[in-house]
Order: sequence, then structure tokens, then C-alpha cells
Amino acid sequence: MRYVFLLVLLSSLRINAQENSGIIVFENNIKLHWTIKTFNKKEHQIKICNNNFGVQYICAIDNAFWYGSDIPVDKPKNQLTNLILEIGKNKIILDVSSMFNPNFSGELSIHQFKIIKEGNQYVLYGFFSDGAGTYTAHWRIVDTISIREVISNSEEYFSWQD
Repeated sequence: MRYVFLLVLLSSLRINAQENSGIIVFENNIKLHWTIKTFNKKEHQIKICNNNFGVQYICAIDNAFWYGSDIPVDKPKNQLTNLILEIGKNKIILDVSSMFNPNFSGELSIHQFKIIKEGNQYVLYGFFSDGAGTYTAHWRIVDTISIREVISNSEEYFSWQD
């Protein structure tokens, strides 16, 4: 009986802390390791605001503007918690703060990304959407250092997809 209880307990813990991860392989054996985790409101500070019509919405998560919803009324379903770009022997951690609902399936795909080499640098472009709340992020990578140059839902930053 103890074993049944333990199995039920372990199953419920896995459901509450659901995580999905994978690896995307680009040309030249460049790899992108990713992790998406189910959103847990207990792990975040959520700020609620009112618009001009008195409608409440989530205006900030963890004291920052967040991406992943057109009208941020509902809490995110999941969040991108980890992106690591592997180029040769170097593993570069990419900033994924404020990135929620990265797609509908809960798994990232190569079709969401484009990587370009510019001299001794790389630029990684990403497209994220769960059907609403589309946004893009651009990271510049030099040696083992990365900076997220763009995170935006503005159409002007989607030209890389052409």
C-alpha cells in the first residue's frame, strides 16, 4: 500500500512541475537546447492593472513587461525557462526572461528560429506564438557572450522571417 501511495505522490509532483525540453540542430552542428515549463503562479510576482474601461489585466510578471498574450488577461500556460546555444565546445546561455507561451505545442521547433553568422558573431532570431501573443527575440552572440538585443511584438522586428 505504501508503494501505491508513493507512486500517486510522485505522479502528482510531476504533473505540477511539468517540464519539456529538447535540442534543435542547425547547420554546422550548431545546437539549441531548450526547456519549457508549466507556468506556476506561486513562483512569480503578478501585477494586476486596470485599463481605461475598468477591465483588469496582467500588466507585469516579476516586475517586467511580459510576452505571450495579445490581451494579457489570462495567466500564461507555460514559460520558456532555458535556451542554451551550443557552438562547437562553447555553450552560451541566452536571456529568456519575460518569455511566456512560446508556442502552442509546448515544444520548440527549428521553424521558429534562424541563425546567421556575421563575421565572428552569430545572430539568433526566434519567433514565438501560441496562436495569440506573437513576439520575436533576437540574440547576438560573440564568443561565449550573448545579449538579447530585441524582444518585441512590434511588426518591424519580424523582417528576418522574409
